[in-house]
Amino acid sequence: MRSEILPAAPGGIWIEFEVVASPQAVPGLQHVLTLYEGRLPAKLAVCQWKSDLLMRIPSPGAPRGIREIGTTLADGRPHLVTLVLGENETRIYIDGVLRRRSAEFRVDPEAWRGRWVLGDAPEGKRGWRGELRSLGVGRGPRTAEQVEERHREWERRQPGEWVPAGGMATFFALSEGRGRMAGGRVPGVWLELPRVYAVPLKLPLAGSWELAEVWRRDARDTIVNILGFLPVGLLAWLAGGQGGLALRWLGVLGGGLLLSLIIETGQIWLPERVSSAIDLSCNGLGSFLGGLLGAAVSRWNPLPDRW
Repeated sequence: MRSEILPAAPGGIWIEFEVVASPQAVPGLQHVLTLYEGRLPAKLAVCQWKSDLLMRIPSPGAPRGIREIGTTLADGRPHLVTLVLGENETRIYIDGVLRRRSAEFRVDPEAWRGRWVLGDAPEGKRGWRGELRSLGVGRGPRTAEQVEERHREWERRQPGEWVPAGGMATFFALSEGRGRMAGGRVPGVWLELPRVYAVPLKLPLAGSWELAEVWRRDARDTIVNILGFLPVGLLAWLAGGQGGLALRWLGVLGGGLLLSLIIETGQIWLPERVSSAIDLSCNGLGSFLGGLLGAAVSRWNPLPDRW
C-alpha cells in the first residue's frame, strides 16, 4: 500500500490498528507494519519482540543506529492500538490507555512517502505470527480524549461495522476473510492483497553487519547456518587426502563459500527467502570449523595414503 496520500500535516500523523499479537514470546524481531521508502533501515517499523510491541526509527546518534520505544502487548487477545506521532512527542495507546510517551522518539515529517508493508519486513525475513484486523492512518493532532472515545466505539462495534474515524486519510478492514480487496472505507483508496507476497526489497547479499542486532533478530538462523556447513568443511578436509595444508584449506573455505554463494544467489528469486551476506559469512565460518574438526580427526586417526 503506497502512502503518498499522507503528506506532512500540522500536528503530525496517527496510526490506528486492531491487532491480536502472538500470545507466546516470539523468538526474534517480527515486523507488524513497516513504512518502506526503498532504503533500509525503514523510516518506521512497528514490531513484536518477545512479548513487546516496539516502534523503531533510524537514529544515527543512537546505539546500533536505531531508536525504539515499546510496551507489553502479547496476551492473545484483540487490542486497539493507536500510535500518535506528533511534532513534539510520540505516544502509544493500548485500548485507549496511554502506555508510553517520548519526546526523543520523533518520526521525520518527510518520512511519509513509500509503501506500507504489512505482516513482514521489506526484505521478507521478519514474518509475523499475529493477526492484523484493521489499519487506519490519519493526519493532524489526536488527543487522549479522542483516542479514549474511539476505543469505546471499538468495544461497542458489531461484526462488520467497524468504520474509519474522522480525520483518517485511509482505513482498511483486514478481517473480512474473502476476496482479494481489503475493505477500503475511504473513497478511492483500496488495498489489493496479492496471491503471492512480492518482497519489495530483493537484493543480493543484503543485511546488517551489526552483530548485536543480527543475534537479537536471527539467533536461531545464525546457529543453523553455522552448524549446517560443519559437514561441508569436514568432508572437504577429508576429501583433500594427503594434500598439503594450503590445498586442503583452499578446498574447505573455497568450497564452502562457493556452495553458500550459489545458494544465496538462488534465494534472490525465491519469494520467501532472502539473499543474506550474514548467512554467507556464517556458512563460511561453519566450513572453517568443519575443517578444524577434520584436522583434529585426521591427527587422532590418520587416514590411509590411498584415501
